[in-house]
Amino acid sequence: MTFDELKKSAYRGTAVPDGLTENERFQFVAARRVYAGFRNGEIDRTEAEPMIAFIRDFSHLQIREKRSLLQYIFALLCADAGNGDSEALTLSKFVARLQSSMGRR
Repeated sequence: MTFDELKKSAYRGTAVPDGLTENERFQFVAARRVYAGFRNGEIDRTEAEPMIAFIRDFSHLQIREKRSLLQYIFALLCADAGNGDSEALTLSKFVARLQSSMGRR
């Protein structure tokens, strides 16, 4: 699946597609969360557009940039989980696992 296909699906707020690689899954989850934040007004366009670009380029980012993006998305998902979103809790655990694996790469 291309990033443009992931992005369109994430924009629509669909469920996480099956068969994605770990990077693709993160890109989908992160893009969907950024789009949700944009729709509900917690993220404006000047923040959302560069975040989508970082998400698109995730596999090519330096480790420090990857960690920052993972921390940002983790924080957003934890806030959602704290507001009762059970899927966000599951997804935050996925992002936390990615974060912890950064130290071993």
